[in-house]
Amino acid sequence: MSEVDPYMQLAEQTLKLARDLGGEWCEVSVAASRHIGVSLEKTAVKTAESGRGEGGAIRVFVRGAMGYATWGGLDENRALASARRVVEMAKEGTPDPDFKSLPGPEAAEPVAGLYDPAIAAMTVEDVVNLAVANIRLAREMEKGVNLGGQISLSASEGVLATSTGIRLARRRTNLDAEIEALVTRGDDKGYFYDFDSGRMRGDCLIEELARPALEGARKMLGAKRVGSGRMAIVLGPIAAADFLEDLVAAANAESIQRNRSYLCGKLGKQVAGEVVTVTDHGLVPRGLFSGEYDSEGAPRRRVAVYNGGVFAAQLHNSYTANKAGEPNTGHATRGGGIQHTNLIPALGERAAEEIIRETGEGLYLAISHFSPNPASGDLSASVDFGFRISGGRIVHAVENAMVAGNMLELASRIDAVSSDFRDEPGNPMPTVRIQDVQVIGTE
Repeated sequence: MSEVDPYMQLAEQTLKLARDLGGEWCEVSVAASRHIGVSLEKTAVKTAESGRGEGGAIRVFVRGAMGYATWGGLDENRALASARRVVEMAKEGTPDPDFKSLPGPEAAEPVAGLYDPAIAAMTVEDVVNLAVANIRLAREMEKGVNLGGQISLSASEGVLATSTGIRLARRRTNLDAEIEALVTRGDDKGYFYDFDSGRMRGDCLIEELARPALEGARKMLGAKRVGSGRMAIVLGPIAAADFLEDLVAAANAESIQRNRSYLCGKLGKQVAGEVVTVTDHGLVPRGLFSGEYDSEGAPRRRVAVYNGGVFAAQLHNSYTANKAGEPNTGHATRGGGIQHTNLIPALGERAAEEIIRETGEGLYLAISHFSPNPASGDLSASVDFGFRISGGRIVHAVENAMVAGNMLELASRIDAVSSDFRDEPGNPMPTVRIQDVQVIGTE
């Protein structure tokens, strides 16, 4: 008997009861996971904890009305009670004529590198040692540095069974960290953070993450104010990835069908600069967001969301695909939502350094979280990790500044994507330049 057999047996029992009680379309997932978390504060290990979780989820449709519930543990009685409850919920719900069916069984491309026995075998002591390595490195680099953050590990396995005949087993590992550094020079303080993540141990160098965090904090010292005006902004790899993620998130078919996306009515139209081509690719080996199937058991697809600046494709789950009469792209989340996977932007022909040099005057954003209004695309983002570009080079950190505008307005003014990039597994992060952006300063 394999390790996942007991999970599948429980899923099958729960699924059978839901169908016997009148569930027309049913899916059951059962999983177990192990977690280790270590937190740092004031350049010391603050907490170290580990735990194991087990449980399941069931989703049932009757005339398109949905019932959904989760339960903890692998107790059969809890699982069956959940099945009874969600069937009643679905029967009492409002019918949805747009619901057609859950996905059926379909072959998918295999994806390597999603589970690493080396990560799964790590202990609390191993993760604490990663934290201690960062503490030692930071103290060697900077006396009096204030280091914080967290390092976490997860290893999970589970199954999915549906009334359409899907039977899947999954195993996943992940090791990630975020380290923040605060450097003080008299009354001047510099703060920065960095992160690393991987499904495979060899894809992340977490024991040295304090280095870029501390180097970034030093660069934030001596921040100066800037005046307001329209200027070019250069998005460093992390800031650019955040901006492109926001653009792709707006391609969520559910949001578009409900008129809650600033991309409504834009399919097939030019919405971004011609240099913008972004592919959602959930099948990249070792990718941070890779998997053969989505949470409904539909195969992942490669989707060119933006092609030469044209909004070319939406991201679908089974519900939105059936409603639109389009292919399911395999982007369902647990519970029926939609989420992008790995994002791969097309690279340009010039290095980031050259793009900055030819920019002349403007701002460089190392990290930024734009968080636009999902319906209108309007945004107002503080410049927390920004630098002044003058004479084609980065000269000093900036403070008390904001960037304002609209996502589509900004996207249309993207005129450069770098040839070099920060390499996160399955997610290359190039530098991106946006022309003529409103910056609000306090000089």
